[in-house]
Amino acid sequence: MQTFYKIWARRALLNLLIVALAGSLLRYKILWSIPSLDYKDLMHAHSHFAFSGWVSLALSVAMAGVLELDEKSLRVYNLSFWFLLLAAFGMLWSFPFGGYNPVSIFFSTLSIVVSWVFAAIMWKDLPGSKLPTSVKNWFRAGLFFYVISAAGPFFLAWLMASGNGHQQWYLGSVYFYLHFQYNGWFSFGVIGLFLAIANKHGLGLPETALRYAFWLFFIACIPAFYLSALWMGLPAWLYWLAALAAIMQVLGLIILIRTIIKKREFLSCFNKIPRSLWALALLAFTMKCLMQLLSVFPSLSFLAFGYRPVVIGYLHLILLGFVTIFLLGLLMQQQYIVLSKRASKAVYVFVCGVILNELFLFVQALASIGGSNFSLASYLLLAAALVMLSGISILYISQLNNNLFKYGISSNKQRGATASTS
Repeated sequence: MQTFYKIWARRALLNLLIVALAGSLLRYKILWSIPSLDYKDLMHAHSHFAFSGWVSLALSVAMAGVLELDEKSLRVYNLSFWFLLLAAFGMLWSFPFGGYNPVSIFFSTLSIVVSWVFAAIMWKDLPGSKLPTSVKNWFRAGLFFYVISAAGPFFLAWLMASGNGHQQWYLGSVYFYLHFQYNGWFSFGVIGLFLAIANKHGLGLPETALRYAFWLFFIACIPAFYLSALWMGLPAWLYWLAALAAIMQVLGLIILIRTIIKKREFLSCFNKIPRSLWALALLAFTMKCLMQLLSVFPSLSFLAFGYRPVVIGYLHLILLGFVTIFLLGLLMQQQYIVLSKRASKAVYVFVCGVILNELFLFVQALASIGGSNFSLASYLLLAAALVMLSGISILYISQLNNNLFKYGISSNKQRGATASTS
């Protein structure tokens, strides 16, 4: 069974490599022309594949891994993973050549349907698992937000088909999807996975504190959507509800950090590299919560929504700095990714690329706010993208032995051992 998760983790890792390649192409296209590719269409392919092919697949595999499933259940999960992969690659290959068209819409819809099926399967299996109640709550919440995030794309499709609605409704539906993916499915899934691994290693984090943190984050998640819609000129009561949600998230974060710090002497049971990656992920998550709190102030809210580098930097902070770095650490801790000297160096290269990407976006944002043009920004951001691509490429290759071209499988011996489920 361990080999089953290794294979799927490596498939997800290859997808991250493809995400990094698409991101590099986007940065390249800003500087130089690629006549056959439209920038906006390629951006849609990049973002949809990042969500489905990398994050959702890796999260789903990791969550299934902590459930300790039997072989019969694995077959069901294996099928759902394949359909998610099919939908992800369908979007990757259809969006760059025509944007939203019947083919890309079909695969986007398939991705949503598969997410609902996976959520239903895992929801059914959670009660029978040995996971503590706190972990089950975080997983259930993540699955719940995973499902309702689909309301954004469906509402957007209705707006486009009917020709109704103002531009702000189009943007609002996109932000709805992004919010419940980033702050719902991704965040609750990541925290639940950390707590599951901590429980597996006997850290014994107090259930009462975890319950308080959970309810603060869960109750805050829905009204926190309005933090992404402050530019819409919300009525006063919605503004204050959004502000309260931002405060509740910070309080939940404080409880989580204090709970972990009290058990810091036991954190040595984790491998050094995953532990370092998780520390960086926690820093990124903390910055995310604080940025949401600061966005409540009107002057800062204008900066957050009025400048594209700020928005892009915020989204990458969560997707790369928080979620991706955490997942890489988790896959290593679970030994789905084999730790070696080459793999360790590759991870450090990738993390350096993430940090450089955020730094250059921050400088670009400051220049835009100051009314000047940071002319080197596009070149530096391309360099950062190539550093990330190099790191993840080396990491993926380090996981392969004598069968480099077999998608996600490192040896013939492993292929035979997992033929029944993969």
